[in-house]
Amino acid sequence: MKNVISHFLYVLFVLLLVVSVNNCSDPEEKIEIPEETGKTNPPDDEKPGGDDPGDTDPGDTDPTENLNVDKTGGTIFKEEFKLVIPSDAFPASVTMEITAQTKGSVMNEFEASPYYKVKLPRNFTKPLRIELPTDTEISQGDVYFRFSAPGVEISSQQESVSTIWIKGVKEGDLYYAELEPFEEISDETGELIVGLVKDYQESDDSETRAITSEKKCVVYAPRYYHEESRDIALHVEEAIKQLEAIGFSFAKRSKQIQVEVKKLSGADAYGYFIPSRYSSDWNSLVINSQKLSEKEEIKRTIMHEMTHFVQYYYDPRWVVTKSFVGGDFLWMDEAVAVWAESLYVEGISSVQLGNQFCPLEGFSPLTGEEKNAHGYGMAGLVRWIADRYGNDKIVELHKQQEAGTTSVYDAFDDAFPDLFVEYGIFLKDYIRANGVKDLLQGVGRNKMYLNSMNEVKSKEPIGCKPYSAFIERINIDPDFALPDGKITLSINVEGGMDGGKGQICELYRYDNEKKEIIFVDEFFDSYQYEEVAALQEKKDMLFVVYYHAYNKESDVIMTVRLEEKLEFVSGKIELTINELNNYSGFFTATFPDGSVVPITSATGTTSYSGDRVIYTSNSSYSKKESYDKVESEWEISIEIDAVSRKILKGTARNITSRYNDRAGDPKYGKLKRKQTTTFGFRDIPFIQVFTYDGHYGYEASDGNGSIGTYLTAFSNKLEEDGINGWTTKTVTSWKPNTKWSVTIQLYPQ
Repeated sequence: MKNVISHFLYVLFVLLLVVSVNNCSDPEEKIEIPEETGKTNPPDDEKPGGDDPGDTDPGDTDPTENLNVDKTGGTIFKEEFKLVIPSDAFPASVTMEITAQTKGSVMNEFEASPYYKVKLPRNFTKPLRIELPTDTEISQGDVYFRFSAPGVEISSQQESVSTIWIKGVKEGDLYYAELEPFEEISDETGELIVGLVKDYQESDDSETRAITSEKKCVVYAPRYYHEESRDIALHVEEAIKQLEAIGFSFAKRSKQIQVEVKKLSGADAYGYFIPSRYSSDWNSLVINSQKLSEKEEIKRTIMHEMTHFVQYYYDPRWVVTKSFVGGDFLWMDEAVAVWAESLYVEGISSVQLGNQFCPLEGFSPLTGEEKNAHGYGMAGLVRWIADRYGNDKIVELHKQQEAGTTSVYDAFDDAFPDLFVEYGIFLKDYIRANGVKDLLQGVGRNKMYLNSMNEVKSKEPIGCKPYSAFIERINIDPDFALPDGKITLSINVEGGMDGGKGQICELYRYDNEKKEIIFVDEFFDSYQYEEVAALQEKKDMLFVVYYHAYNKESDVIMTVRLEEKLEFVSGKIELTINELNNYSGFFTATFPDGSVVPITSATGTTSYSGDRVIYTSNSSYSKKESYDKVESEWEISIEIDAVSRKILKGTARNITSRYNDRAGDPKYGKLKRKQTTTFGFRDIPFIQVFTYDGHYGYEASDGNGSIGTYLTAFSNKLEEDGINGWTTKTVTSWKPNTKWSVTIQLYPQ
């Protein structure tokens, strides 16, 4: 029985297999699908995806995105974002990238829609319509489209965004706005972020409505800042007026200036001008809402940033380049902008005070120095120029830039041809007029510390940049015992220009009791400071300022030392020449005449000029000799280096006259003989101080004819009344290889 059942199942399986094969292979059995009638394909320009219908699945009735259109226009869309492009708006097909942004990442609690990043070509020539629905309840006020594009904060040189705001028009459940073509058409693609903003108000709609009739600007701020919004708008208008009054032009700006008020990530920032990478039409200002209570600083910021706004139009570089970096003229722009603040706000900007040493460190920024920081400090130069030449002349700097000048130096030189000739005057005026006490006391360099009579030198050569100044501080150790007698402080400056001669310096003294700095004197190359004892006792300090008003970098060495003051009250000179031309015998002369004038009567005075000691003696003396009266008249001038004590140069003149003094003689009182000797000398070495009477000895002598090295002039004139009347004999030179000597004795007090 079991076998019968198995056989039956096998036969049934075979029959079913045969039937299945026949049904699958029959060619005449077809499934008929009825044709749909009354429907035609849409034209290409209405198909999603434009000229590429393969981008969509025929089975999809609601595509989620379309990112390209051809020249005939169409709609770009993704998620909630729509961009309606009219025919011929773009010269060719375009494909865009659209990326949704994280919620709250752009405008925080003020966002009224999703935000999208759109890569949009800048070459459209017709308005584009942007549509977005809100994703939140709008309880009051208008809704705005906020477009932002990459840019740079000029004053900080940090990446940021410029913005343009357009009031949204409500249509059903969405808002739309039209994006107008730009003045600068370009094939470049820009990157925008766009979305809706709620609870903001534009200054034109502010409740106070206190905007000038011209309305050159509009401010977008949270509604609760409507009063501050009004003030900001007024400040922008006033800044424009101030800048136009001194010659700046906003003519290249045809659109209203937009100012955005929002919370900035940098809590200390007040605001910025931001040039747009997308279009100069989008250049804008942003003000930090966290700083609105600081009204004066907001005014200062607006004046500063509006100066940058107008400077932008004098910069001939490409719009995109200007939105990346400030360029070579950045420090000039900042210097002018900081100065311009004073046209609207009193006082000196804190950024200038923080960079007050810049004008002293050189005209151009130092290696590694931030250009904007250098510019903040160099506002002092712009202020000086404006005071000297007029506020309306500052715009000439930017006109030079607009004309193609390639360097800031050339811009200043071309705009103000006398500036660099007068730069030393500027540096001195800046030291004196811009907070001398704070400026000099802020010097961070080590002091030159005197605790002995030895020379102290700058620890290293002072590398002076072109058009700079250098400040050195001098202190005397209060515990150092000064020698008896009068002590001076010798200051010597070497290097710089012209072989180290003619270096312009100034000396200041800090009064430790009064806490003030006092101008002492101006000098060239060297100086002798005499109030040493008081300086040490009061623990005061000296400041030496060296002015390097040259377009060349140079090393300068400064040396100081304490030394006993050279102060002479009398002196004499003796000149000996063995053989003169046209003269017989040995020649000698003294000044004054030693046979007539005792040394105690050969008096003179001492003065200082820098580190030069000047001894002068100018007098006459007479005495009776048997039957005659003899008189000596003399003039002596000697210049001595106070440091080396060498005589640098000098002149001497003596006239000895003999008169008949015999009583009863008919010729009584008449002149009988007159001898006039004059000579000039130089480089006479200091020998020593002679202990027996304390005089300073100087001597030069030789036996092989080197007299011309030391004597610069010589003349001896002898006049006598003889039998044949008056005779005159004059000698002005000496024979070759003659022996000679010059001896000088100077006596201190």
